[in-house]
Amino acid sequence: MTVLLPASAVSSSLQKDLVNNQNDITVQPYELFVRSSINGAGGIHEFVNSTTEKAQGISNIDKGKLPTNELFVFNEVRVGFTTGLAVNKAGEALYETKPSKEFRNAEFEIRQGGRLVLNMPVASLCNNYTGTSTDSDFVKLGSLCYLRDDADFTWSFKFPSGVAIPAGGGAADNSYAEVRIRGHRTVRKA
Repeated sequence: MTVLLPASAVSSSLQKDLVNNQNDITVQPYELFVRSSINGAGGIHEFVNSTTEKAQGISNIDKGKLPTNELFVFNEVRVGFTTGLAVNKAGEALYETKPSKEFRNAEFEIRQGGRLVLNMPVASLCNNYTGTSTDSDFVKLGSLCYLRDDADFTWSFKFPSGVAIPAGGGAADNSYAEVRIRGHRTVRKA
């Protein structure tokens, strides 16, 4: 697979690895994902940042950055929503609920090192759950985006002024979001 990216997309460490060990580096299909509570989210809510922790079934992102020598190129995104669960149940949700009006009217933004990677309305990234397979849950972006290794990034929901997700906190009134980003990553061959 050949992908044209700006030279700045590849860290100096990965560039050296590609030159010195080009037969040891390959690309493989991959998804980045995070599932988390969005109770009370309003304004600019950082869904992924330097405090995000990798947790099995909840997030495969650690500290808001990719590992050294891992470049991620993507062109598909899925944003899911669920509500009506207890606190700390991000791993038990299906993320197939129609988004609340507050969530639907927000923007989803990815930034890395001051660079705007993606900014789209949540409404454009939520499937109506009428598909027949997992593939139909994803929205194709129409162009390639990338996240480079060893550089902090944030994923944020930006809500309209004065708009917020209800606070939740009770036994069955909590809201959760899931973001899945599909593409390819560089990896060292086993």
